[in-house]
Amino acid sequence: MLFDVDYLARQLLMDVDGDDAGTLLRSWPTMVAAAEDLWASLPGWRPGVDERDRPMTSLAAQAATIEASLAGRKAWPGQGPTNPRLEQMTQTLISAAALVRRYGAEIPHEQPEAHRDLEAARARIMHGLYLTAHAVNVALHDNGRDRVNDARESGRRVHLAQHHSPYAVAPTGAWLDRMTACENTAHSYLSDRFAQALAGVAIRPVEDPSRLTQALANWDIQSHRALACQLEPSNILLITRTQGLIAGASMVLVDAAATAGILEPSDRLVPAIADAGRSWSDLASRWSDLAPPGARIQEPLSRAAAEVRAAYRQMTHDASTLVSPEVIAGRPGLPQAVTATLRAVEAGSELAHVVAEKADNRNLTGSARTLSRRAHNDIDSGMVAAPPEGDVVWVSPADILARRWVPLPKPVATALRAASAAAATASGAASRESSLHLPPARVGGIPSDRGRGRDSRTHAGWRPLGATKSRGVTL
Repeated sequence: MLFDVDYLARQLLMDVDGDDAGTLLRSWPTMVAAAEDLWASLPGWRPGVDERDRPMTSLAAQAATIEASLAGRKAWPGQGPTNPRLEQMTQTLISAAALVRRYGAEIPHEQPEAHRDLEAARARIMHGLYLTAHAVNVALHDNGRDRVNDARESGRRVHLAQHHSPYAVAPTGAWLDRMTACENTAHSYLSDRFAQALAGVAIRPVEDPSRLTQALANWDIQSHRALACQLEPSNILLITRTQGLIAGASMVLVDAAATAGILEPSDRLVPAIADAGRSWSDLASRWSDLAPPGARIQEPLSRAAAEVRAAYRQMTHDASTLVSPEVIAGRPGLPQAVTATLRAVEAGSELAHVVAEKADNRNLTGSARTLSRRAHNDIDSGMVAAPPEGDVVWVSPADILARRWVPLPKPVATALRAASAAAATASGAASRESSLHLPPARVGGIPSDRGRGRDSRTHAGWRPLGATKSRGVTL
């Protein structure tokens, strides 16, 4: 669960912008309170005694001050929606605290292994807060920069700040000071400790070889259910990001399977999956422009995506480190995991076509400022042909100044459809390559190639674990 919080915080930091500043600031105190509650629930905690707890106590006090200031203000950011990603992290921390309180008494925390694992948990909690605080600071900085640019475009004079950043202008400057203090407090705990603490995390052996198979099957169901419902860009954003993650993890597992002798080496399979992963990631960046800051993701879809991440990490990582193919090759359940991930890549082609259909919706909207930048960037990069009339103002300056949500400009809509088509094409190529390396389906215990168009006895690419080859024939 802490890995999931860390992952979400990293995702937040990668695509945060100025429009997120208000929602992030309102959500920050609640997240810190949940983290403090989890921290206090860990076995061996004694309030006010241990020096290591002081940064968390100080961070909680700073967040409480921010919350009190927000409650008493009518000026920006005022009352309004909170950030769904911070809410998801907060709920995960709350659930983790409930589990620790329920089972924490069973942990012999005096033992060295348990003590090191608890230290790793504390470091992971603080690291999630550190990343999130930095993301809030980035959003506040971008918000201030947008305000400065708007003032310059309207001919108004603006006084740049003299500390932190020239864009720490009112009303964001005071909040930048407070969030910088929070970030520094979290950093003081992690400094010279984070890597050492994570090295002591207790790694449980893989007890359920079918976990990845079940996670990917549930993901396939939930993603199709989400796409069958009313169009929600936030859901499509999560779907495209998770498909990119599946492609990246699949390359790791395929490499390990080739090392273990489960799959025949192929010079086309991994490049095809890599191309599909890049296409999914590019498509995700475009849908992120269309996801409203306060949009909520369907909980079953969110849980399914989190389980996919956790199941892959169990196969490919030790603590925070991606292990070598040789280590993965020795882990139990690798044949099932490889089969499941190849089937997920194979099924990605159909999912890409469904997502592409959503790109044709004429009611899609996005932030005026973001879409204006995207339109000009797509033309400059050659993704969309430049208009014959020359430079065009695709989004009204008044809409940008008022931070309105507007329909997609023509270049953005065209590029979104092109990126969707590219993802469908790349996923189709990866699907075909994956199907060639899948084991034959079994019907009633008898190998079957129904729908594959080839003889299962000469199945290409797949070799059961422990099989040997003689005279070019798989035995």
